[in-house]
Amino acid sequence: MSLSARQRPTAFRVLALSVATMSAIALCGSSARASARPADSHNRGDALVVGTADGLVRGSAQGGHRLFQGIPYAAPPARWKPPQRVTPWPGIRDATRPGKECVQPAVFWRPGSPASWTEDCLYLNVWTPRHVDRRLPVLVWFHGGGWINGAGTDVRPARLTEWSGNVVVTVNYRLGAMGYLALPGLDAESSDGRSSGNYGDLDKIQALRWAQRNVAAFGGDPNRVTIAGQSAGAGSVCWLAASPAAHGLFGRAVVQSIGDCAVISHDTAVTRGRSFAAAIGCTDAATTIACLRAKSPAAVIDAQATSGVAWRPVVGGAAQPLPPLQAFSSGRFNRVPFIIGNTRHETRAFVYEGNDLVRQPLTAPAYEATIRATYGAAANRVLTEYPVTGYDAPGLALAAVQTDSGFACNSVPVIDALSTWVPTFAYEFRDETAPGRPYMVIPPSFLIGSGHTSDVPYVWQSETNAPLTRAQLRLSRLMISYWSRFAQAGHPNARGLPAWPRYDTSRRLRIGFLPAGNTTVITGAQYAADHHCSFWQSLT
Repeated sequence: MSLSARQRPTAFRVLALSVATMSAIALCGSSARASARPADSHNRGDALVVGTADGLVRGSAQGGHRLFQGIPYAAPPARWKPPQRVTPWPGIRDATRPGKECVQPAVFWRPGSPASWTEDCLYLNVWTPRHVDRRLPVLVWFHGGGWINGAGTDVRPARLTEWSGNVVVTVNYRLGAMGYLALPGLDAESSDGRSSGNYGDLDKIQALRWAQRNVAAFGGDPNRVTIAGQSAGAGSVCWLAASPAAHGLFGRAVVQSIGDCAVISHDTAVTRGRSFAAAIGCTDAATTIACLRAKSPAAVIDAQATSGVAWRPVVGGAAQPLPPLQAFSSGRFNRVPFIIGNTRHETRAFVYEGNDLVRQPLTAPAYEATIRATYGAAANRVLTEYPVTGYDAPGLALAAVQTDSGFACNSVPVIDALSTWVPTFAYEFRDETAPGRPYMVIPPSFLIGSGHTSDVPYVWQSETNAPLTRAQLRLSRLMISYWSRFAQAGHPNARGLPAWPRYDTSRRLRIGFLPAGNTTVITGAQYAADHHCSFWQSLT
């Protein structure tokens, strides 16, 4: 959805124009809608062979939907280079299997997914109803995984596609060092001489350009594209919302579980990049980049572990001139409606992963030691605010501290800033019956309940350790109805649905998603009290 001149500030228009001249973006296509039209003869509303701007693809029919997997949205990427347009292929490309995942280590929370050493990984998957007789809203999903793991196949959104009639696109993007390495030598290769560390995010822009060119062939409406993500994927949505390079490529945004949309400065990214280069054995400044490009993906994965670098989106350069929160506060962002929210107990899953799952439940002395190591001189205040005796288990106390400080309260400035400029709808997921993830094989010492990712199966259909019950499916149907209405109209409200109040800074109302498809309206005062937000504000 393009914004009118009246809707966007002059400063943002200048930034958008400057980015449009970047060679990396120009190579993606100077105008997404001006590209070649797919062959209409293949694009019936029920066709399994579909014509895209790059060639024909054959998908499969499954239940009430069609699925097209492993479609390349960019050429096999050159390492630490912006993505390039796909070379068209002859004949019909098989799209019945997903493409390879991007380079990443194996990780316990993705059981059955081995490490990947494949750099040729820029593929996406398209889910569309079995029969399409009109242009449908499009939701483009960016997976989570800490910017180091994950793939578009982590969700299988059949219900989202079939129940409410949406086209859903799920995307792979470069991860870890492959996606987020910043170094002076790479800066010198960038179009403006100062942008590196954003390859994984440029991949997402390329995927959105692909959607503008091709999604109509699958029954989608390129004028109603919603970008959505959870965790690192939500951070990706924040980055795209603040990026002039993504201007005009989407019309709504969904942010699930990201806190304050934090990015790292370019200087910090370069410091981390040097630590990674040292860990992999590329220390000669004159040959660092050539040395890094000669390393195998396996060596990259090992160096990521030994360097201890945390990979994050990078601010700086033409594609991301401002940190998202600053962009949102100043109005210099892609002004589209937002759904944004968290789960009630985000970090209970993390406490389980770091304790019960790998060693033993957290003890009271370990809780106190963790707080003292984290908060230093302020530790006594935190321990007084969150006494271990006030919780059924020490793990619950630690999770409350981490959830409130890292997600619940520091998301408030983001939501406040967005709501000043655009329609914003906030939520908190509170279904304590939510099933766990498949890796949760050891009973925890406390109830994980609505932990991190617990809302994802309800809308996007990720794997769980037990099927959703009838009561849980009622909540799933409700949430899908809201998300679908939002993708269609730019707001979630429709006849027959409980009213979802628009967020504003005077009341800060959120909808609460409760078990069995029930909802509640959470006031700003109630939310702040539940999460000790006044305390955290005083501490900072």
